[in-house]
Amino acid sequence: MIRLICQSMINKKSKFLLLMVQFTIGFAALLFGLSCIFNLLQYKKSIEELAPLDTVHAYINEDDSLLEKNINMFNEYNNIFKKLKEKNLVENLGLFETMYVYDSTQETKNESRLYILNNDSIEMSNLTLQEGTTKPLETDIHSLNNIPVVVSAAMKDQYRLGKTYQLYYMNGHTDEYEKITIRVVGILASSVHFWPGGSTYISENIMANKEFILAPQFKDFEKAITFAFNSLFQLPEHNTREANLEQIQLLFEDHDLDLQYTTLRDEIDSYNKAQKVFIIGTITLAAILLLLSLLGCIGAILASITTRYKEFGIYYSLGFTKTNMIRLVYGEIIAVFGISFIIATVICKILFATLLVNEALTMNLSVIAIAFVIMIICIMLSTIMPFIKLKKIEPIEMIIGVNR
Repeated sequence: MIRLICQSMINKKSKFLLLMVQFTIGFAALLFGLSCIFNLLQYKKSIEELAPLDTVHAYINEDDSLLEKNINMFNEYNNIFKKLKEKNLVENLGLFETMYVYDSTQETKNESRLYILNNDSIEMSNLTLQEGTTKPLETDIHSLNNIPVVVSAAMKDQYRLGKTYQLYYMNGHTDEYEKITIRVVGILASSVHFWPGGSTYISENIMANKEFILAPQFKDFEKAITFAFNSLFQLPEHNTREANLEQIQLLFEDHDLDLQYTTLRDEIDSYNKAQKVFIIGTITLAAILLLLSLLGCIGAILASITTRYKEFGIYYSLGFTKTNMIRLVYGEIIAVFGISFIIATVICKILFATLLVNEALTMNLSVIAIAFVIMIICIMLSTIMPFIKLKKIEPIEMIIGVNR
């Protein structure tokens, strides 16, 4: 039967080719739209892994030229942030600093991005791991010779669980390499991403940040930008948020600093709003394309059945039953849908890995499974009319078709 289906499709390749092109475009648009929806859900989940959604991201609106005066700005920021804690204006004050580490000091060294998290950042987070634990980050005594770390899923082959690695980093004060030893205590789930840092929206481009190492604060922060952009405030529950934020802003204004802030929930809402129109448009386009292709497929199959009485008559004379005829037509329909779906999946995979790599879109098994279910529904809808048509064909009609 499979050989007969293939031969039938080859004989009518022009008709089937047109249908496959239509369905390929429709399924590609559907997969793209579903991937965008999954990206929205994953975006929110990634943020929830790092901090509660009512957490405030604060950033200091200063020129880059001022941030270059690192020592003066660093000391001023550091003093202000200490006052936030002393005056109980914040419950938790999460800070992280980006640090680049290398496997050697030679020119051929490999670079990795390591984030140093203070205790509040670790306490606020709710990281999901596929292996290991985050407990050592909270309880171990940290030194440069024994730093417990967790690594992202994308780096689990480079930094294996339970292993220790000797790395080097550039000291910001001396401009010389210093040696550290990290111990991998956990591998993060593939759904976990981390803030890239240095942005007015802390979650900006978070979905593209997949390769990183997270470490507890084993040394003092060195960069002014850590305080200026990489800070998260959890406000005390017993006070009103508005009153606390006003006091925090006044504290910064006393030092002639322009503090801006947004909640993580607001960032998510802003991101969703920006993506919503595009996603709705893509899904609508996919639905229209699939509907038109479906109608065209049904029409083409019905017309084909009418003109294939002679072919069916020959099969009937060779011992085929009406059930065999139905299986033949069903096989052709499934083949058209299946080939179109596979081609669309491959096209989307290539696009996501090349031209759309910066969009951090992911076409995982969930997206493919949902699209596959929709394809099955389309197949079922497209076979209803042909099934009725085939059931009504009488053997005499097929015999007459052979004699024409």
